Amino acid sequence: MAARAIIRAAPRAAELLTDDLAAALATGGGQTAAELAHHLAVPEHDVTRQLFAGHGRFRCDRGRPPRWWLASAGPGGDRDGDTPLRAAAPTLRAVTDACAPRPRSLGAPARTPLRLYPWQSDALRAWETRGRRGVIEAVTGAGKTMVGVAATIGELERHGQVLVLVPTVELLHQWVGHLGAWVGGRHAVGRLGAGHADNLASHDVLVAVVNSARSLDVRPIRRGGLLVADECHRYGSAVNRLALDSRFASRLGLSATYAREDDGTIAWLDPYFGGTCFRLGYRRAIADRVTAPFCVTLAGVRFSADEEELYDDLSARMTVLRSRLLRAYGVPDEPFEAFLRAVGALAEGSAPGSGLARAYRQAMLERRRLLADTPAKDWCLASMAPALSGAERAIVFTQSIATAERAAIILNACGLAVEPLHSGLDALARRAALDRFASGEVQVLTAPRLLDEGIDVPAAEVAVIVGASRSRRQMIQRMGRVLRRKPDGRSARFAIVFVEGTVEDPRTGAHEAFLGEVVDVAEAVTLLDAATVASRPDLVAASLRLGA
Repeated sequence: MAARAIIRAAPRAAELLTDDLAAALATGGGQTAAELAHHLAVPEHDVTRQLFAGHGRFRCDRGRPPRWWLASAGPGGDRDGDTPLRAAAPTLRAVTDACAPRPRSLGAPARTPLRLYPWQSDALRAWETRGRRGVIEAVTGAGKTMVGVAATIGELERHGQVLVLVPTVELLHQWVGHLGAWVGGRHAVGRLGAGHADNLASHDVLVAVVNSARSLDVRPIRRGGLLVADECHRYGSAVNRLALDSRFASRLGLSATYAREDDGTIAWLDPYFGGTCFRLGYRRAIADRVTAPFCVTLAGVRFSADEEELYDDLSARMTVLRSRLLRAYGVPDEPFEAFLRAVGALAEGSAPGSGLARAYRQAMLERRRLLADTPAKDWCLASMAPALSGAERAIVFTQSIATAERAAIILNACGLAVEPLHSGLDALARRAALDRFASGEVQVLTAPRLLDEGIDVPAAEVAVIVGASRSRRQMIQRMGRVLRRKPDGRSARFAIVFVEGTVEDPRTGAHEAFLGEVVDVAEAVTLLDAATVASRPDLVAASLRLGA
């Protein structure tokens, strides 16, 4: 973005934040500054300042911390949600940012004030053209949820009912929040899962965790109906596909990575949804300024002589075991994910070959642990600390809980405010860590797979992967954590630390599917070999520094 455009946008920032706060409070009010900051993904001190400077638009109680309402609907006032949708609907931050292109309204109906990006409108039109069936595939962070909200509004205007399938409890709460904000004043939004047992007999919209929906009756009571499947690739298993109820006439799938690594897409998903009707890739997402432009750094490190010898021994053992499993026990060769699933199933039983399968799995785990635990990666991560300290937020993705804990210790020793986040913590501790991350109290989160999918994480500016995955889906999900547009138009930074000469090395084909999608659209791709990383740690930090 040109400097002139940034200067021109700056005077409107306070006004836009005030409007966003008013819209958020119109959905019910009684929220603290910290809750509003988390909801709007802005610093808490900015929210607090604007609430007090709101020129009579806001009022608070005397609590500690205080809770805020609109001045026209403060404590004791009218907070029953009987506000017209036009007034109650929160403004999309991604759309109302002063630097954003002016979005088009959804279709013709003036009753629906939901404003969408051009790609979202195009996607909905493509879905409508296909008879209101299809999958919309869009890169993480582009706004797939609001496409689902828009489709829900359209179905409710047709006097239909909507089932929203989600894979996790976290997504259940997120969808209920979004739908409550946009349609809650007029329509009953229910929950199924996480201790709730609502249904479509008494609700217009039902948000259901798939584990509950697949075993209960969730059919629409009224004619027609729409099923929205968030993270729809998750429903291509023999068990989860039971939640894809054929009694819904309209069907919308949402995913950043629709294709599964087994036959579930062809066997279950395509027949139900009718295949992909629209795709949004990185190129258009960046060109439309829906997501941030980004730069990629590939930083190589080397094993010690002892580590290299052990790695070679484990690899040789895996090669022999794999050959025997393929030859004698009918394990599929390709794709690799299918091979791993077959090995895992064989290892859990007592059939012939189960011992070989367990031996292969053990060797693979030991090799993965060796790659994750090498001190060379710790040293490389420490060299990135100056760049991470300059970012508003950063996430370090690791292979395991132990490596997440160690990465936090390393970066804390470098003077950064860091917290590990993993499944070993209880739900309250995880939520508190995310809140501190959102407020800026914590600069860096270190996490294994927990943050890959299904958790609402405040946007980060830098992501570092020290425990890489062979899964394209996992890499795309991780990259999506840094792709939300930055207020000043800065690029996001994404780094992969790899051990040279191993299965992690991109120069020998590692991450080929993922890198093939991003290399051509990245602003820059920097490859630093191990010799450079060891001799010039300043270059490692420079490649990740925002604005570099």
